[in-house]
Amino acid sequence: VCFFVNQKITVMKIENYFRRKFLFAGILLLGVLCACQETLMEPAPDELSAEKSAVTASVAPMGTLPSGALYEIVLPVPVWNALPQRVILVYAPGYEDADSPLELPDDVLENIPIKDFVLSKGMGYAATSYRENGLVVVDGVEDVIMLRATIQNYFDTNPQYLAPHAVVLVGPSEGGLVTVLTIEQFPGYFDAAIATCCPIGDFYGQLQYYGDAHVLFKYFFGPSINGINLGSPKRISKHTMDAWDDESLPDAIEEVLRHDYMYNSGNKVRQFVDCANIPVDVAYPERTIRVIKEVIRYPIKATNDAVARMGGNPFNNKLPMREYSGSDNDRKLNLTVERIKRKGWDTAAQNVALLYETSGVLSTPLITVHKLNDHITFYKHQTDYISKVNENSPWPQLLIHISVPGECAHC
Repeated sequence: VCFFVNQKITVMKIENYFRRKFLFAGILLLGVLCACQETLMEPAPDELSAEKSAVTASVAPMGTLPSGALYEIVLPVPVWNALPQRVILVYAPGYEDADSPLELPDDVLENIPIKDFVLSKGMGYAATSYRENGLVVVDGVEDVIMLRATIQNYFDTNPQYLAPHAVVLVGPSEGGLVTVLTIEQFPGYFDAAIATCCPIGDFYGQLQYYGDAHVLFKYFFGPSINGINLGSPKRISKHTMDAWDDESLPDAIEEVLRHDYMYNSGNKVRQFVDCANIPVDVAYPERTIRVIKEVIRYPIKATNDAVARMGGNPFNNKLPMREYSGSDNDRKLNLTVERIKRKGWDTAAQNVALLYETSGVLSTPLITVHKLNDHITFYKHQTDYISKVNENSPWPQLLIHISVPGECAHC
């Protein structure tokens, strides 16, 4: 009860701050923030249905940006021109596997499509697929800027629709990193932004987290499972990625984890989670199994794409030698775990620092939301980013951060 009271007080502060500093986007930011927090001020289904019924039609330009990215712009036509504060939410989607088909995002909040949620609140909605899937952060920033220009052009060439008072950029996970990099690199293009559960503090550290999970999982459970090779942070074979897509590899991973719980009291699972610093309580087997599979997905599906985009392999646990701890025999672990530092690491590390790391220099109001027990993008990103802003931004008060407690979960 105290948590929700405190959260409501925090939300009121946010609304007051943005009303004072930014006038028209306070309610928008408040609404999206509450939706991201799941239990806080979530509209009831009948309330949402009533709001949606008021929006009986929309205009939905769809097309392709110059980069090849898909886009759409949707307005609640019956109410748009009459709104006292016309706001468009631009949605920067999260990570999609590199080999997935290119599509516009269809993300949901509590089983409600984000587009429908936004329109039901009397706001406009725009989104892009990016030009490709995978680790497309750099291209994603460019595509978002192209979409912003397309929105401007749409209103310039369709005078029957009044221009928005504000355009707000919102993104979860990888889309959150795209969001923060966009407002840092292109100040003034957006009036405010929200970034949720995203790797904005230490992207290099995020890559090490996935690589560590990969080599440590192989140390505790073997380099192959049910005849499926787990690959390496060096490279993942097509056969292994296909096995992930057809569910045979996730099923095999679940089988060995359940076997460890059943016949070994979960001892290997405990050691793996501790050594890999995965924030999950192993006393809950079902949750732990789900979390481990979700973490391992990224090294299996994203390694090859990351190496290609960064001009080399960014994972390095060899020089200097990373010391792992949390096992029953750390000396043995550190002597025998797979060690990697590939040719091209220097180039990859430089590209990460230059292209993927945030600066903390803000001139646009930003709300960041992060779950304390996020197992995909660790919470420390938020404290690191707050430090960057305090050190580098002339207006650190433009950043407001919301921490969300609860069980291990990702936005």
